Amino acid sequence: MTTQYPTEDSSWWKQSGPTEEELRLSGGLQVEDWPHARQVMRLSAQLFEATLPLHHLDRSALRLLERAAFLHNAGMLIEKRRHHKHSLRLIKETPLPDFPDEERHEIACIARYHRRALPSEDHKEFAVLSPIARKRVSHLAALLRVADALDYGHDSRVLHLAADPAQCNASIWTISLWVHPPVHLDQELENAQEKADLFEREFECKLHFAVLVEY
Repeated sequence: MTTQYPTEDSSWWKQSGPTEEELRLSGGLQVEDWPHARQVMRLSAQLFEATLPLHHLDRSALRLLERAAFLHNAGMLIEKRRHHKHSLRLIKETPLPDFPDEERHEIACIARYHRRALPSEDHKEFAVLSPIARKRVSHLAALLRVADALDYGHDSRVLHLAADPAQCNASIWTISLWVHPPVHLDQELENAQEKADLFEREFECKLHFAVLVEY
């Protein structure tokens, strides 16, 4: 089931520690920034919905994405520079409720590709996946990279996002981002464009953003 996080409850949203349910979902794994984990999971789910016409994945794939987004920075508590690789290992080694080993391996791979290198069959953890699973992991990691970039400052500046159907076609996919004034997204947008590399490779279209003000 998709976890809903009400952004109106900002006191809960920004609490530094996990809830009991979050610890259950993480298998006991800790992350260095729980508000960031919540925001990236929320934005990942919204990106999944906004790009359905591109990836055509089902709700079971969304569950994989959400858990990977929630745990993508688990490795930060070991080492910052290679934390994506530590996240891969930690997730693979940690039993997660509601997911068998095979799905947990996909979750680990999605989290691993939230930064740095793109999925490649030169990577043994990716190469062992079936062709269908490799495609699914690549599609979902593409969304996670963008969602993570959109919370560059770890301060939940993006209120919500959605596709702009009038500005989406075979060559360009436009995502609208809502913010409260006077918030700006200069760093977030710069980082998101850099991390759109996998998105544009997988979906063969350019990713554009439009920032809208919500009063």
